[in-house]
Amino acid sequence: MRTFVTCAAILACAACTQQATAPTAKPDTAAETAAIEKLEQAQIAAITARDQAGATASYGDDAVFISERGETSKGRDAIVAGFKSLLADPTLKIDYKPGSKTFSDAGDMAYSTAEYTETYTDSTTKKPVTIKGMNLSVWKRQADGSWKLVADSNPAAPTG
Repeated sequence: MRTFVTCAAILACAACTQQATAPTAKPDTAAETAAIEKLEQAQIAAITARDQAGATASYGDDAVFISERGETSKGRDAIVAGFKSLLADPTLKIDYKPGSKTFSDAGDMAYSTAEYTETYTDSTTKKPVTIKGMNLSVWKRQADGSWKLVADSNPAAPTG
């Protein structure tokens, strides 16, 4: 009887171990896509409203941002500083069309694409410049389930 109880206990422990290490379920990509698109829309609305806090709220502390002009900002503080001058430009206009979202198998990372057109004042000529480009953003799920940008790149070329 003692051997039977010992075997039952070992099997129970083995089942618990297997259950604890079982692969996690695939992410609900429709819900996660909606969550990321909501963050993108909030950022564009904040940029339009010249709201620096809202425009930079989705960046993680160690994020990297590469602007459409090739300027690189590393870390949230540098990104916030870069957005300050961007939002001060009275000519600034952005038309942003979200693209696809692709998720890692674990659901803890994603990348998104978008097309955009931006008008801003050239710092050298002081004239408006319009550019078109593709955005590539890398998102990381946080411990609380929210998403933060960890890399954001906006390569572009003048349109005229």
